[in-house]
Amino acid sequence: MLFSTLVTALGLASSAHAWGQLGHKTVANVALQFLQPGVRDSLNAILAADGQKRLPNPSIVDVATWPDDFSHSPEGKWTKEYHFIDAKDDPPFRCGVDMSRDCHGPGGCVVTAIANYTNQLVHPSRNVNETAQALKFVVHFLGDITQPLHTESLARGGNDIMVKWNGEKKRLHGVWDTNVITKLVGPDDANSLTSWTNAIVNEVKNGMYKDAVPEWLSCSDINDAVNCATQWAIDTNKLICDYVLKTDPEGKELSGSYYRGAAPIIQQQVAKGGVRLASWLNQIFGAAQEGSHSLSGQDGLVLQAPEIEY
Repeated sequence: MLFSTLVTALGLASSAHAWGQLGHKTVANVALQFLQPGVRDSLNAILAADGQKRLPNPSIVDVATWPDDFSHSPEGKWTKEYHFIDAKDDPPFRCGVDMSRDCHGPGGCVVTAIANYTNQLVHPSRNVNETAQALKFVVHFLGDITQPLHTESLARGGNDIMVKWNGEKKRLHGVWDTNVITKLVGPDDANSLTSWTNAIVNEVKNGMYKDAVPEWLSCSDINDAVNCATQWAIDTNKLICDYVLKTDPEGKELSGSYYRGAAPIIQQQVAKGGVRLASWLNQIFGAAQEGSHSLSGQDGLVLQAPEIEY
């Protein structure tokens, strides 16, 4: 697949979906590779006790996309606002996130949702279903906040910007969610998930991401969740002006040169989500220090990416 030669070859906010299923599962699968001893067992125990589960022993990979499905159900529509923050900036001339301006609505936004559900994990409910739900939300929202168009209000996070992909009309938001990832790593299946996880983990441990990890985790204190999640949103939103909407993509074919610029950005953002999620969960369920940059890498892939529905 193209992603395997990425280094040498490349030298909505109003939508609830980010990264598509493969992207979210990869964020979770990357995080699994950096969990401290015992943390994965704690996560699995919470999910196994969930009365809403469809599998007997789900992992965080299996539940990574559940919040998207839930937000589109009648009982879960109240969670739609939690998946994004609507930055009312002016790309490509000015990008930026202002919590008082952009985190609106009765439910808040992805920033406050991360803080809220993190607190619920730090102080778990006696109701095991509520604790499992909080875990599922945290896993998902730390992926959402790395998708640039989930930090942008313009054209409903790019949903109203129509572009072309291999000659077919597509929404810009969907191109960033799914089309770039599919071209980069292949279809949403076990092989693609395992291979992409391997590639990202290798880059984090020994490759082009290794020196960037301290910066990615420069704010990663679960006790300062609103501030850290805001910083993550600002970091992600900067990409709107730097690349996503640096030039007007309306009506343009994006599967060529635009794709070649977007692909490494998306892989890096997925890597950021996985690394931050591991650090976050290691603090909540393990012995990691608040804001610690240390990650406990596994010798090999913990999960070989089963293609199963939660």
